[in-house]
Amino acid sequence: MILVFLVTSLAAAPRNSGSVSISDKANGIEVNIVRQKEEIPGIQEFRVEAINNKPKERTLHGKIVIQDGSSQKVCTVYLPMPPSANAVDTIRCQAADTAVYWQFEVIKVYDFILEN
Repeated sequence: MILVFLVTSLAAAPRNSGSVSISDKANGIEVNIVRQKEEIPGIQEFRVEAINNKPKERTLHGKIVIQDGSSQKVCTVYLPMPPSANAVDTIRCQAADTAVYWQFEVIKVYDFILEN
């Protein structure tokens, strides 16, 4: 699993700090993720902000991987982005209280808005 993280250029290395920023020049987006203070035991919250640098609607598809050393939890991120603007959402992931490391990976940027 570690090899996937090392060879994927749009994935941030596992971390226990509070934030990460990714710049995807090929897709014209910048993503900033901030791990929020845990308010509910077992629920990790992340503030995801994406900056769409292209003049068309798009959707960011990504994932947050939370690890505690012996297991991991994957949370999917779909974030609609207006043309040439920022989009912000809070992603809640159920994870063990012992979860220490996390990372974010861009899977794909769609050139349209995905509807839920």
